[in-house]
Amino acid sequence: MNTSARAAAHLTDCHLCPFRCGVLRSAGDGVCRVGATSYVASEMLHWGEEEPLRPAHAIFFSGCTARCSFCIAARFAFRPTYGVPVSAKMLAQRILQRQAQGARSVCFIGGDPAPHIPLIVEVLSLLGERCTIPTVFNSNFYLTDEALDLLDGWIDIYLPDLKFGPASGPQSCGEALGGMPDYWRVVTHCIDRTLARGARVIVRHLLMPGHFDCCTAPALAWLAERPGLEVSLLTQYLPPSHLQGALANSLGLREIEQARAVASRLGLRLVK
Repeated sequence: MNTSARAAAHLTDCHLCPFRCGVLRSAGDGVCRVGATSYVASEMLHWGEEEPLRPAHAIFFSGCTARCSFCIAARFAFRPTYGVPVSAKMLAQRILQRQAQGARSVCFIGGDPAPHIPLIVEVLSLLGERCTIPTVFNSNFYLTDEALDLLDGWIDIYLPDLKFGPASGPQSCGEALGGMPDYWRVVTHCIDRTLARGARVIVRHLLMPGHFDCCTAPALAWLAERPGLEVSLLTQYLPPSHLQGALANSLGLREIEQARAVASRLGLRLVK
């Protein structure tokens, strides 16, 4: 069975993320609620990505495997039929158009692109050598080995998030704030597995108010133990109006400077 066929099998029996919703996927009843048809919330030449990628052809898929309480993309991350339904042929044509317009990369984003891996593989199969720019998988990286196997050979640059720290259990930040049980073990395993394949990996870490000790410090220390990694510190946290506690605050300059100082002391390779 070729990669496209193996990927398509997850449309009716999905095991692309640790929730392993199986046949619930076919009815759109899985955790992400993404069905057999992928929806794109928006796509554009985007200058907001990291410097090596921009201008990026950013493709924002609707639906997500996480439930981050502070998500700034909730309007489409939690609404899997938001936007325009797309086929592989439509998306392949648009990628070629954006490439001709000067895109330096094509970035599959979300929500999260994990539920859309069957479409992504089909699109890249259709494009073949006509896609001459790097392909980027920008994900929360709450993935399974099956998902990583399907992406191998199709993705040039991985852009995983490592938002939350290593605490475990229902009160951990990964589960309590992100809705992802066993978050640290799953995501760090996926990053390590991708690194072992020799891929280029740029890890994003979102600085969050009040989460330096539980999330930022241990995440940066773990990343520093992997010299092949590049790291992007994100400072654009925006507090949603419905939250209380530390996450209801804006990110302070002192917290940003503290994280950058730690990153510098640890010798991390920072990408802007």
